[in-house]
Amino acid sequence: MRKHIKRVLAAGLWVSLVLSGCSGDSGGSGSSGESQKGGSSGEEDPEKTYDITYTGQWCYADYEDGSYVERMIEDALNINLTVEKAETSDTVDLLLASGEMPDCMWTEVKTPSWMREQELIRTIPREMAEKYCPRLMEHYDQYPLLYKQTLNPENEDEFIYLTGLTFQFVDYYLPGDFYRYDWIENLGIDLGVNVEQVSDRLYVADDGIELSKFMEIMDAFVNKDPNGTGKNDTIGAVGGATNPNIAQGAFFSAYGFNTGINNQKGRAEQYYAMEKYKDFLKGFQELYGKNLLDPEIINNDRNVAWDKVNTGVAGYWITSTNALNSWASDRPPLTIMERDPNAKILMTPGIKPDGGEVSATVNPSPAYGKFYVNANVDDGKLARILQFVDYTLFGSDNTDVTAAMFMGEKDVDWKWDESGETPVKINVLKSGEKGTWSFSQFGQTKKVTGWIGEEPLFKAGSKYWSESDDGVWMKWQHRPYKEDLAGETDYEIIKQEINSDLEAYVSNYRTQAVLGQINVDATWDSYLAELDRLGYNRMMDELEKLKPLEEIIEEFEGK
Repeated sequence: MRKHIKRVLAAGLWVSLVLSGCSGDSGGSGSSGESQKGGSSGEEDPEKTYDITYTGQWCYADYEDGSYVERMIEDALNINLTVEKAETSDTVDLLLASGEMPDCMWTEVKTPSWMREQELIRTIPREMAEKYCPRLMEHYDQYPLLYKQTLNPENEDEFIYLTGLTFQFVDYYLPGDFYRYDWIENLGIDLGVNVEQVSDRLYVADDGIELSKFMEIMDAFVNKDPNGTGKNDTIGAVGGATNPNIAQGAFFSAYGFNTGINNQKGRAEQYYAMEKYKDFLKGFQELYGKNLLDPEIINNDRNVAWDKVNTGVAGYWITSTNALNSWASDRPPLTIMERDPNAKILMTPGIKPDGGEVSATVNPSPAYGKFYVNANVDDGKLARILQFVDYTLFGSDNTDVTAAMFMGEKDVDWKWDESGETPVKINVLKSGEKGTWSFSQFGQTKKVTGWIGEEPLFKAGSKYWSESDDGVWMKWQHRPYKEDLAGETDYEIIKQEINSDLEAYVSNYRTQAVLGQINVDATWDSYLAELDRLGYNRMMDELEKLKPLEEIIEEFEGK
């Protein structure tokens, strides 16, 4: 297995930071086949040191074998962990196709339907999960929608997979538009919204910017010398969001729709098949033609966008509100605020149609990531793997362990504050360093969220974007119109089958439209016809078998 990974590295497949993975080889794992229901008495051997191979987040090429966190886990659970490095979804695809799936893995890309269809995974008895993952099951009891998402619809005594959790995607308003507010002040632009200074050089708007006003701002940023240099040395909008959905979502909001699945006249439609999406394409073709968008915005290369903000070339970019925390110290706004003491930053919830409202998406539950167990793992090893899940997601009764999972060594990388309840960073480690986040990424409880996601600068504006503070932006978040949470239709199977071709076509059409290479009105019908040929309508017809998501949630949580 190690040789296989080295061959992959040599082939140069480490090309994009899309999905992290790590793999290894030990007895009892590796090949696909019929899902194994057991193979042992269902009890672990408490005296046995189990060899466990693992794929997870932040196990990149520079991951340190035998890292601090890895050793801590091994010692606590009496296991030997093998962690291999992988960075891309392509590498994980090769890993699974080769029959070398590790004993267990976290992923956000591969669907349960696909993993089962390939006979790569085994089910997890509910009784075992309750015994060996008690803290995770406590969260399931508190948020019962997690059961619907993970239990086998044909047998509710077993899980198909387990999900971790994060409250950042449900209890906070994450999409954020960022402007150089000092430029806006220099230009004397009336934004048409109320603006409050919440911290030194950080300002927040109580509403979104109307589309016509946004265009006025971009024109001024490009053509009216906002930085006062007397030169034509500034540009309009850049992208920069880590998640393309956040980047697109901010702009989609300007045209009255969301990323993901929307309600179009009572039918579930992906954003890219909607009439409003056509309006977006035409609008951005106009913006691009007027040089109000960064010419490289099409590529959505966050590093390029960040560099233009950091060097004072760009005055508008998109990221998430939680980028105000120190985990995002490598990107704006923190970088530009550190480098330029004169920079003032304005945050808004997005762009809205003239006379309309901001619109943003929110997850239906705190579910985060998918944890799969190899088909060839017997019940004895499964018991230890489940303990591994519970320990890595929730630490132990000793909160030092939980803090170490995310921040490294106590009194070296972090220490407790005077209250003894909040860890304070001494050294800011990047994710993956010393094994931080590599095992715990998907265990972001409310307590952990407070540690890593509610630092002072973020908290300064929490009355706008935090549910706990009745954030005024929260009312603009909407769940997807429909979603097959429990795999009750063939939607995910069809999506997995056609998605790569579909995404490539949609991306190419979008690029041609924005660059002005095609007439959107003249080509729209043929665009929709090609979507249909690729399987789009066959995929979306599956969702017509389901009730709207809000109804499903209301019924399920009312049980």
